[in-house]
Amino acid sequence: MTGLIALAAGGTGGHMFPAEALAQELKRRGYEILLVTDARGERFASDFPADERLLISAGTPSIGGPIAKVAAAASIAKGIFTTISAFKKNRPVMAVGFGGYPSLPAMKAAALLNIPYGVHEQNGVLGRANRMLAKGAQFTAHAFPTLEKLPPGVEKIEVGNPIRDAVREQADVEFQSVADGGEIRVLIFGGSQGASIFSDAPAKAIAARREEFRSRLRIVHQVREDDIERVKALYRDANVSAEVAPFFKDLPARIAAAHLIISRAGASTVTELSTIGRGSILTPLAIAMDDHQTVNARVLSEANAAILLPEAKFNEESLGTILSTLFANPARLEAMAAAAKGVVQTDAASRVADLVDHIAGARAAA
Repeated sequence: MTGLIALAAGGTGGHMFPAEALAQELKRRGYEILLVTDARGERFASDFPADERLLISAGTPSIGGPIAKVAAAASIAKGIFTTISAFKKNRPVMAVGFGGYPSLPAMKAAALLNIPYGVHEQNGVLGRANRMLAKGAQFTAHAFPTLEKLPPGVEKIEVGNPIRDAVREQADVEFQSVADGGEIRVLIFGGSQGASIFSDAPAKAIAARREEFRSRLRIVHQVREDDIERVKALYRDANVSAEVAPFFKDLPARIAAAHLIISRAGASTVTELSTIGRGSILTPLAIAMDDHQTVNARVLSEANAAILLPEAKFNEESLGTILSTLFANPARLEAMAAAAKGVVQTDAASRVADLVDHIAGARAAA
């Protein structure tokens, strides 16, 4: 097939990375790509293989007071008109929305122009934007076996989360067993929201472990820029080897190199842990809409591949108890890694691209 496919996503990497993965697969199949996103989403689009890019305005109508809702509605309306103009110029044969509020005006514009569209939900709970779009979509594809908040009458297709090439390249990296007295590699990252607790609690918990553990640890810790020096000092004073930075571009490779990951439970994170096969301690973001990260985390915790630690209990004491248990039992780390492997489907990019092929082909033949 050839033609232009519009992909819309925004807000966070959790929406942008699956869209990027589908874009990579569609490019391999000969399509051109138009990326529709907002200023927040653009931060995650440096490697996005788009032939054209459209930056639009988008709002969040589900939060805030009356004034905020009016402003959001105006922003969405402006985004719809901007996208309609771009679609008339570029003439996409189909559109796919990946959630985040930039996908709402983009898919509404597609509907107004009779361009078929589909939606993909990365989380275990259908997001607000996708909920508004599902009834008019050609397909509602989703990542995990559970999908909550699906509107009545809408059929769903479980496909998994599209996986970026950078993640797929690490899928065959084998878990390196922890030898007696050998190093234990821990990767910690907390995402962009509520990240301050991911700076202090893990560092203090690790610093408080017995010296026999501290001397074996190799920590990679993503923290906020403002927290770097404080966290570095915590590790330095405890004689723990640690690399501390605000961002790691090669995160998939870091996951593959780790024995244990401590992180949030975003959909992309859960998918990447399952694809690469690594055990984790997952702390869902407490303010996440509809508590969707807890639903995501259960995909791995119920498979004995992760320990679900609620944010209310994410502190030095609770985390320290879990770490001591795991460090004293390296076989459990290996078992968790094995249990994680393959829990989430890994061929989503191909399966969604097949749906695009089918719909775009039918449109071309009509």
